[in-house]
Amino acid sequence: MRLLAAALLLTCACDTSGDSCDNKTADVGGVCLPATVAPGIPTVIEVRELCGNGCSGLPTCTALVRNAEVSLDVTNDVCASGLSAFCLDQGCQQRAVHCVLPSLNQGRYTLTAPGAPARTLLVQAGGESSCRFTLSDGGVQ
Repeated sequence: MRLLAAALLLTCACDTSGDSCDNKTADVGGVCLPATVAPGIPTVIEVRELCGNGCSGLPTCTALVRNAEVSLDVTNDVCASGLSAFCLDQGCQQRAVHCVLPSLNQGRYTLTAPGAPARTLLVQAGGESSCRFTLSDGGVQ
């Protein structure tokens, strides 16, 4: 019986409050993508979540390259306490997070992200190595 209890504790994804948490895919509402990306160096872009749960963890983004496709894996932790009235009253979260694209060779790639339309990513000499969303006051996020 003790072994069973220990096994259950090891498989529980819980935060420090003891809540049960799941890592879920976060739909993307926007991707800051330069017109062209510089080849041969990593590129930092920003990704904005579409509508994150109040009290959910900050999304994380990982870029995976396979053939001529760059797929963004955007996830965040959603805990049981995030379904409380307090958290639900916070409404949609639209936080921006950095995503590092690996060094790419010159060419055209398809960029995909959860819940967002596919876009063309052009990698060529003279391209940018980063892209950040601008704020309404002209600053960057």
